[in-house]
Amino acid sequence: MSGPTPSAGVTRVETAFGSFDVAADQILSFPAGMPGFEECRRFVVLSSRELEPFQCLQSVEGPTASFLVVDPRRAFPDYRCVLSEVDRARMGQPDEAGLVWLAIVTVQADQTMVNLRAPVVVNPTRMIGFQLMPSNSLYPLRFELTRLH
Repeated sequence: MSGPTPSAGVTRVETAFGSFDVAADQILSFPAGMPGFEECRRFVVLSSRELEPFQCLQSVEGPTASFLVVDPRRAFPDYRCVLSEVDRARMGQPDEAGLVWLAIVTVQADQTMVNLRAPVVVNPTRMIGFQLMPSNSLYPLRFELTRLH
């Protein structure tokens, strides 16, 4: 996908779906990267009508680190993940109000799975995110997504 050269404050993001221009204030910082992609520390959440209710968590440092995500409550309405004190401090958030929760989706030929055990949590005020790996989570790593709520 070609287009005009991005202006100041805009980053051109290359994805498997084409190129997108993203404003600097839309870029999230992931200080620890994502597991398996620790070198990728800047991400953006891309939305489109064609993907709804899913979104794409895309690294701005290259097309390789790209994750299909969904609000975990769409898969499991009673979903609740409790932040530890350490995670609250990393997020810079004293409580969970205002945080955005995302679950990574894996699509295979015959099934779609969502990872409810290790959610991605974003503090949109600070534009910072982490993938949490709570040791006491009762949710499955692979939850079959049969319908969305």
